[in-house]
Amino acid sequence: MKMLIRFVCLSFLLYCSTCRADDSYSFIVAGDMRNFTGPAKNGKRYFDGVCAAVKDAGAGAFMLSPGDCDPPGAVRAVISEYLGTNYPWYLVAGNHDVETKGNLDYFRRWSAAGIPGIVQHGPKGAEITTYSFDYQNSHFVVLDDYFNGISDVASKGDLSDATLRWLEQDLAATTKPLIWVTSHKPIQSQPDMDTGRVRHNDPMSADPARIDRFILLLKQYHVRAYLCGHTHDTSVVKVKDIWQADSGHSRGAGDTGAPSSFLKIRVEGVKTWVDIYRGDAKGVHYRLEKTVELD
Repeated sequence: MKMLIRFVCLSFLLYCSTCRADDSYSFIVAGDMRNFTGPAKNGKRYFDGVCAAVKDAGAGAFMLSPGDCDPPGAVRAVISEYLGTNYPWYLVAGNHDVETKGNLDYFRRWSAAGIPGIVQHGPKGAEITTYSFDYQNSHFVVLDDYFNGISDVASKGDLSDATLRWLEQDLAATTKPLIWVTSHKPIQSQPDMDTGRVRHNDPMSADPARIDRFILLLKQYHVRAYLCGHTHDTSVVKVKDIWQADSGHSRGAGDTGAPSSFLKIRVEGVKTWVDIYRGDAKGVHYRLEKTVELD
């Protein structure tokens, strides 16, 4: 009995050592701003309006963009203008990113400059578009669901065996209490939380067995949430018992089918919340519409 008590106490101390009292921070999730970076025109704003709203809401530690940040140089310029040249921005490959050589060249230059907090790069052929990084008590895994197991050049999009093997190895290696996984496509497309629109109703894999394998890994390693985009429709719901946070689009007035959005994810120890911000029809004014606690 004494041995059991000692083991439990030791396990608790080891767990607490990874959760510092100052693990209180936030980060932004915003993507799918493709071709609508701004500037303002005819009273309408685009991604420039999103960045102004992010600044007002508190920009947090960094921005993570789940794909279709095309062209990335223009997106980075707007981020730098509103949030600072040193504000970290993490790139995720979307279908419009991998189909354009110039975009992938930007990914490669960005990666070569040094990804902040990098833990490891992805499998051979996807070393640039698949990677993991740490920030305080969180581990982040960025996947390229257009990597076909050989090359990160545009493909139909799926979860390759190489990606799933790498993901399992990466998840098994981390000791961080919070884990976030992101790629471009959703596990399952959801309607926009306000308009009900369903757009791009295609999941990250057409093979249900691959989806099940992916879900099993997220559950096995207690991933807090899966972050995605692609649909341009915002939702934060549980899909197959996994929190899926779709950041929608950050095009401002550039997509009239659903309000422009960004997510602010807040962390306090191991408690986490998603603040959902949505813009008006002109992409000028944003408000905090809803907060979801990720349990």
